[in-house]
Order: sequence, then structure tokens, then C-alpha cells
Amino acid sequence: MRDRIYAMAATTLWLACAAGPAVHAAAPPPPRDYDHFDVCKAVPGEVFEKALGATLTEVRPFFDKSFARCVYLLKPTAGGVTGYALWIQPAEDFAELRKYIDDPVTAVDGLGDNAYLFRDSGDGRYKLNVLKRGDLMFQVTAGNEADVRRLAAAVWAALAGSSR
Repeated sequence: MRDRIYAMAATTLWLACAAGPAVHAAAPPPPRDYDHFDVCKAVPGEVFEKALGATLTEVRPFFDKSFARCVYLLKPTAGGVTGYALWIQPAEDFAELRKYIDDPVTAVDGLGDNAYLFRDSGDGRYKLNVLKRGDLMFQVTAGNEADVRRLAAAVWAALAGSSR
């Protein structure tokens, strides 16, 4: 009996050692430093030019502790809108921001890990919030729904393969 117990203990020990070191899940990346995160470089103006078929005239970065933003100015298009904003902030803000939107919200399938669209009654602009789970969320704004959808898809493509 004692020999059986020793054999079982030895087998258990051998199996534990043979399994190799424990594999741990990758640690989450450190928080992004929004004071120094340049959205205009992360998503260059060419992304907006291509999505809208317009010519970029200027980009204006803005930095804060909890978000970063870039304003893209383009030559006027047929719609007359020349300014577009892209905000990037922590992924945790995605659900939190939705709580404060009083306007009708539409879920957008097939974009990012989650996305929703609304027209801000305060400024009349269309805004599309997109989640890149575990990394960031972004909001792109435009004067009409077609443009904001095109821009959000282009921004997602630019950010989807990027790492911090």
C-alpha cells in the first residue's frame, strides 16, 4: 500500500514538472499617457483625405490627462463642412459616455468591438463612438451620417493594427 502511495506521489510530481512552467495571461498594457499621445500622428490626415475625397489643410492636436484629440481641417466639400474631430480616450469611457447621451442612439454593427452612433442635439453633429476593447475608444464627428460612418471605418482600419 505504501509503495502505491509513493508511486502515485512520484507520478503526480513528475506530471507537474513535465508540464513546464505555468503560462500566465499577458499583463494588460500600461495606461496610455494622453498628455503626450498625438492623435494627429496616430491617425494621419491622409486617412481623412482618402475617406472623404478632400484635401487636408491643417491638423490641430490637443492633449489632456484623460483624452487626446485631433481636429482635421479640409478644403470645403459639397456639404460645406471643413472641420472633423477625432477623440481618443480610455476604453472604459465607452459605456460611461453612453449614459450621458440624451439623443437617440443607434448600434453600429461590424465596426470595432462595439460601436454606436448619435446626432448631438447640442451642436447638430453626428458622432460615432467605437470601442477597441482593452485598449481605447474613439469618437469621430462629422456634419452628416454618411461622412461619420466613412470616417469611423477609416479610423478603425488605421487603429486596428496599431499597438500603443
